[in-house]
Amino acid sequence: MTKSNINEVTSAEINTLESQGKALGNAWKRIVKAEKKQITEFDLPLGKLLIELSVEAGGNIKKNRLQDCGIQNVPKQRRTDAKQLAELWDNLTDYLPRFTSTSAMLKAYKADNKAPVESKAKNTVGEKSDVGQTEKPTASKPMQADDVAVAVLEMLEANNISLDDFNKSFEAISNILQDEDTNKQAVA
Repeated sequence: MTKSNINEVTSAEINTLESQGKALGNAWKRIVKAEKKQITEFDLPLGKLLIELSVEAGGNIKKNRLQDCGIQNVPKQRRTDAKQLAELWDNLTDYLPRFTSTSAMLKAYKADNKAPVESKAKNTVGEKSDVGQTEKPTASKPMQADDVAVAVLEMLEANNISLDDFNKSFEAISNILQDEDTNKQAVA
């Protein structure tokens, strides 16, 4: 008889653990969904409000005006990110499905759109300054994997970055992107 009692207890514990796990899984889905909503339902309207207040103030928004609008307790970094989100919204819609954090999305957007910086100083005597001038990319055929690899190696050399350091960074970023894709698929 003790055998049947032990089996009954084990079954009850498994069911309890399974139900706890299911409840936690559902809670996680709600959390991720709520975080994604924060971008469109909080940060974007906050950013639009901050843009209007900035225009109204002619630049910096006074602390009293933030208090009048009831947003003085929103952290400054959050307000800054929200304003940038609103300013860049048309460019960020492709990033929206991948991110649950406004600051992470903005960071990824800026990284993707950052022009390569030449770190080596060169002799500029008698040369015309190109500060503020950018070259427009040529609309040629899409790059192949080999072309991208060569371009990466050239950038590594120009910025004095070792291939080993690049590989470590690339692997870390790849893992982050894979985790975001996995989370996105789990939510869907």
